[in-house]
Amino acid sequence: MTRQNRLAFTLIELLVVIAIIAILIGLLLPAVQKVREAAARLTCTNNLKQVGLGLHNYHDQFNTLPPGYSDANNNPLVTPDGDLGPGWGWAAHTLPFLEQGNLFNQINFKVTVGVGVNATPVRQDLKILQCPSDPYQEAVSVYTSSFTTPVVTLAHANYVGCAGWIECFQGATGNIIPEDPSDPESGVYGPGGRGAFFRNSRTTFGTVTDGLSNTIFAGERSGNHAPVTWAGAYPGGQTPAWHAEQPARPNVPPPGPAYDNADYAQAMVLSHGNAEHLPSPAFPIFDPDTFYSNHTGGCNFLLGDGSVRFIRSSVTPAAFQGMCTVGGGEVLGDF
Repeated sequence: MTRQNRLAFTLIELLVVIAIIAILIGLLLPAVQKVREAAARLTCTNNLKQVGLGLHNYHDQFNTLPPGYSDANNNPLVTPDGDLGPGWGWAAHTLPFLEQGNLFNQINFKVTVGVGVNATPVRQDLKILQCPSDPYQEAVSVYTSSFTTPVVTLAHANYVGCAGWIECFQGATGNIIPEDPSDPESGVYGPGGRGAFFRNSRTTFGTVTDGLSNTIFAGERSGNHAPVTWAGAYPGGQTPAWHAEQPARPNVPPPGPAYDNADYAQAMVLSHGNAEHLPSPAFPIFDPDTFYSNHTGGCNFLLGDGSVRFIRSSVTPAAFQGMCTVGGGEVLGDF
């Protein structure tokens, strides 16, 4: 009796092979995603190191850091709803020190951000100012309180300057405005509440009395939390808080909860952090002017000495708040 050789899998064998392959793919994908995220986080770290080098070179040339954003309103008692422009942010002023001298030369810094001759350069994406972990890199449409049509469109970025531990509306002037003007104790004045960047700031390394290695200069904000741009703050522009949407829907035109919780445009270039507003909290804060990233468990931060630290959401609240100011005299401990 002859024996017939089998030339194919049985159905059961084929299903077993498919199941094994599916299991292997399932085991491999998380590993690939972790490697990809590690690479993205490293790129983000390197970006911030280059930004830190640019800020140090700026300081070497001008003996001061660039302003958080420049504005014709120099009254420290007027909040950002009284901004007049032109509004150019700290990153825009630093462009020549980030190997972006050609872009810098296209900008008329006497004309408002995104207006007229500035409409084209402000839409230029800069990889050095973008975190590759952020999938939302679309251009930012800026609305005013009329919420009709966008007034300007700005390139998206991911790094914001630290204005201190007070929310940016009160803190963006550098002379922290108390929430209740009749009660001076309801506000914190001077370097104890102030960060390295605010409206028309001229912070020097000498005024960072907490120490450059203990002070946050800049950190991350991802596009699923609130929009960021390298260009600056359009006067009267609104910065939506996307996490106020359920679920978050970046770049959705107003009106809606994101714009109900909006801050003014200074939040597109500045941020704050304190004991209650920690980096990338598990339950996202609805305020747009906080630090947030797509990295797991925290954010990358540029410190004043040019180093970059990944600060976790589990950071000691008092330590994080102290790191956001230039002269509070806090004892930080571990962070």
